[in-house]
Amino acid sequence: MRLHRHLGLMYGILVALIVVIGVWWVYYLTREGHHYESYQLQRYRTDQMHAVYILETVPEARDDPSQMLGRAFPHLHFHRTDKGWEVGIDPEAVAEVQREAARRRRMFMTEGVVFLLLLAAGTTILTLASRRERDFKRARELFLAGATHEFKTPLASIRLYTETLQRPDLPPDAGLRIRGAMLQDVERLEAMVEQVLSVSRDEDHLRGTRETIDLADVTRDVLEAMGAFLADRGARLDVDVPDGHLVTGDRQALRVAVRNLLHNAVHYSPPPAQVTVTLYRDGNRHRLTVRDRGPGIPRREQRRVFESFYRAETGAGSLNERPRGSGLGLYLVQRNIESLGGRVELESEEGRGAAFTLVLPVFEEGSR
Repeated sequence: MRLHRHLGLMYGILVALIVVIGVWWVYYLTREGHHYESYQLQRYRTDQMHAVYILETVPEARDDPSQMLGRAFPHLHFHRTDKGWEVGIDPEAVAEVQREAARRRRMFMTEGVVFLLLLAAGTTILTLASRRERDFKRARELFLAGATHEFKTPLASIRLYTETLQRPDLPPDAGLRIRGAMLQDVERLEAMVEQVLSVSRDEDHLRGTRETIDLADVTRDVLEAMGAFLADRGARLDVDVPDGHLVTGDRQALRVAVRNLLHNAVHYSPPPAQVTVTLYRDGNRHRLTVRDRGPGIPRREQRRVFESFYRAETGAGSLNERPRGSGLGLYLVQRNIESLGGRVELESEEGRGAAFTLVLPVFEEGSR
């Protein structure tokens, strides 16, 4: 913690120094335009004095000074008076110097402003990257702590149940209940392992594995595999998934996405969870929607729920009073569906449930 504070202080000092140098650079270059104007006008005045001296000392020059001195002093003009020749600086030459000085000031000011903007943008990017890295490390630490707890809890239960089953005086009905509880713990461990393994799968591998999949078949397979989980929590499902909705991609990636949506819909809803699953075609897209009647997702969290290791707070009355799991569920949903060429849509209001929709491109029979 102290190291982070010291790094933050050093970073702040560095940024302040860079800003000071940038401001001084802009000021210096802007002043250069003024210096240019002063230098040019002073040179013209010096040339004016030289021309006057030549006219006073060289009699031949007084016959036609414009012809004799015009090439050497193009920015001067000569006017005959009763007292002799009068030498002046051409107003157009002065105006041209002033225009050039103004152009240089504008150029330097523009470059300076762009430099400061780039400096500010770079500083902002570095700050956001540093903050994101810090948040990621914190989330990873929370994930490791949570995953360790998620693994240890069912393992401890299985060990206790196993020791209980070894008792010779254990009634048969108690043994049956214990074996059912052990099966649930094993399923919980399998789900955690599946989440972690899914994260480790390369995205190129997901895109490279292509087969024709019926969304209805995958959804029904997932519902069947989750039967014990849904029954144990008394979930009430309204399922409308007609056959014939074909997509291409990795079947396991799609199964993980559908399973995670169903699990979250039940996990974050007050019992008995009421979940609606619908599947229909919308133009050249299939839309598979999982809708619950839970507490909903606040607008401020709707973008963050798809981040890895992020776990939203459960609502009042849900099956769990505090976040559980790996924080990878919706991250895997989005990653897997995008690997299939689709997207995930979220509609939710606080207190009115949430609806996650998997939008996938249609695969027509015979097309490639």
